[in-house]
Amino acid sequence: MTVVSEQQRVAVVTGGGRGIGAAISRRLAADGFAVAVNYSSSAADAEDVVDKIVAGGGRAVAIRADVSDAVQAERLIAATTAELGAPTVLVNNAGMNIAGAARKQSPRDWDRVIGVNLSGAFYCTHAALPAMYESGWGRVVFVSSPSGGRRPSPGMSAYSAAKAGLVGMTRSMALEVARRGITVNTVMPGFVETDIIASGGENAVENLAALWPRIPAESIASTVSFLVSEEGGHVSGEEVGVWLGGPVGI
Repeated sequence: MTVVSEQQRVAVVTGGGRGIGAAISRRLAADGFAVAVNYSSSAADAEDVVDKIVAGGGRAVAIRADVSDAVQAERLIAATTAELGAPTVLVNNAGMNIAGAARKQSPRDWDRVIGVNLSGAFYCTHAALPAMYESGWGRVVFVSSPSGGRRPSPGMSAYSAAKAGLVGMTRSMALEVARRGITVNTVMPGFVETDIIASGGENAVENLAALWPRIPAESIASTVSFLVSEEGGHVSGEEVGVWLGGPVGI
C-alpha cells in the first residue's frame, strides 16, 4: 500500500460508486487520498462507498455528474476542488454499454455509448489537467477493456470503438505531458462481473465464465494504486492488462 505522506492529494474516480469504480475508490482512500466518488444515477451506492471511507478515517464525497456532458464534467472537477482540493489524480472509470448488432443499433445508442466511455473520459481529463500542470504532478488512468482491440466481441461495436479510443488517447496524451510530472495510462480489466458484462445479453455472465478467468475488482484497484503512486511515476503511455492472458485454453 502506498500511503500519501505529503499534503493529501485528491483523486476523482468517475463511476466510483459501483463495481470496479467502488473498489478503486476504497483502495485510493486506503492509500491516503481524499476521494471524490462520482456517480450519474446510483446515489445510494456512491454514498455507501463514501460512508465506509469516512468510517475508516478517510475523506470522501459523492458528486453527481453525467460525464458525457462536458459542462457536467467541468462541474465535477470544480466541485471536487471546492470540497476536497484540486484533484491531481483522475481515474476515468465510468462506462456503460448498449449491446446490439451494428445494423440494428440506433445512432442515439451509439452516441450514448461513445459519450460515456470515450468523450466523458476526455471531458474530465481536459477539466482536470490545468491543476496537474500547475502542481507539476498528476496521474490519469483510463479503464479500458479487452473489447477495445484485444478480444472484440460481436454486438459491441460502439463499446469496442470507445475502449480502443481510450488506448489511442492514452498514448498520445502521455507524450504531451511527459515532461510535466504527469503520467497517463490505461488499465484493461479482464472478466470482472459488472453491470456492463450483464448488458451483453442473456447468459452473458455464464458464457464468459466458461471461457475467462474471473478477476476480482480489487485486483484492478491494486493496479490503479500502483500507477497513481510515486513508484509508478516512470510508467506512462502504457496499456496494463489485468486479465490473465485471455480466454481459457486459447
